[in-house]
Amino acid sequence: MKNLQDFEEEIYKCSRCGLCQSVCPVFKATMNECAVSRGKFNILNGIIKGDLKMTDNVKSYLDLCTGCNACKDFCPSGIDAREIFIAAKQDFYSKNEISFRNKLINSYELFKFSLLWAGLFGKILKIFKITRLIKLLESVFIKTGYLGKRLVLFNSLFCFSVKNRTKFAPKNALKTAIYFDGCFNKYIDNATKTAVVNILANSGITTVNKKFECCGVSYLHDGDIRGFKKLIQKNLQQLDVEYDYLITDCSSCNYVLKKYSQYDDSENSKILSNKVVSALDLMKNLKFTANKKYTVAVHKPCHDDYDFIDVVKNIEGINFVEVDDFDKCCGFSGKFAIQNQDVSRKISTSKVQQYVDSGVDYIITTCPACLLGLNQGLAEIDCQRKPTPINLFVFLAEYCRQSSI
Repeated sequence: MKNLQDFEEEIYKCSRCGLCQSVCPVFKATMNECAVSRGKFNILNGIIKGDLKMTDNVKSYLDLCTGCNACKDFCPSGIDAREIFIAAKQDFYSKNEISFRNKLINSYELFKFSLLWAGLFGKILKIFKITRLIKLLESVFIKTGYLGKRLVLFNSLFCFSVKNRTKFAPKNALKTAIYFDGCFNKYIDNATKTAVVNILANSGITTVNKKFECCGVSYLHDGDIRGFKKLIQKNLQQLDVEYDYLITDCSSCNYVLKKYSQYDDSENSKILSNKVVSALDLMKNLKFTANKKYTVAVHKPCHDDYDFIDVVKNIEGINFVEVDDFDKCCGFSGKFAIQNQDVSRKISTSKVQQYVDSGVDYIITTCPACLLGLNQGLAEIDCQRKPTPINLFVFLAEYCRQSSI
């Protein structure tokens, strides 16, 4: 695990060419030089040389980053800005007394408490069919301002239901897979997990449930490595059975779990990192046919390393539209959306406008945070026809028929 000083040569390699400006979503939204990698590298270079100190102000500039790492793909020197910023923020936490605000934002117990109550409130909305009413009056709520838009965003989390069609484990199961629920499935709505289990019901895979904590993606990106390691240890303690796979249905969870072995040198951590698979990896022998002629587009999450776009394109009977910048950041990115709400909403709105203009029915993605980002942008737009963001697995389970290849 590297610290900021270890990246001195990488930071020095930056030619300050400014090409990162053309792909940085935060810079486009703010036109703030400190929001782009070049500006941050200038600051970090001063810290490494001793000319500047790692202060709260510096941390706020480092937080002006969604972690999408688009700058790395566009950088002539191939500098991994995301890893450098994580190391820099880790340096901040090790050298400074943390403010009450940061302690509050970083509180894991408060995070779980908030998700638990959000999930309970959402269930009440679904039971009394209030979600349908809010959806019907969406344009009215949007016109009321910030609180109305937030209600529309919250309501979007509970608009899908997937009935559990699997009553028992498949006969003659050949493989055992531990299911990593993720926070969204665990606390908010388990439609995605139910969809995956239904799809894999006849695949010869027995899924095992464990009481996992959050994968830790927000703590890792915030540089709170101490908090991240605590979650690693808690999750490793759940791996007390033999298993062939650790299934994820979230691209962010998949990305972070594979990084556990970089921050924990135990054998369990190495085994986990090697056995993490996307649920899509277990669906290679399945063919899907859409129930109707849906027009769909995709949003590729920043952490997605699985080419799920081909899966969508191969759904028989759909009309696929490739929207410009489908692989660009949605602007949500966990704590970034809390710490920089106005910037986050601006990025999201710009992002979804292209989907609105394309006239698609659904925006398919594989990350619950991205669903929030897309719905956040749509809540800012008042128009008659909007596309519906939907998780890939929910779409496959509820809007398609499956068969073996």
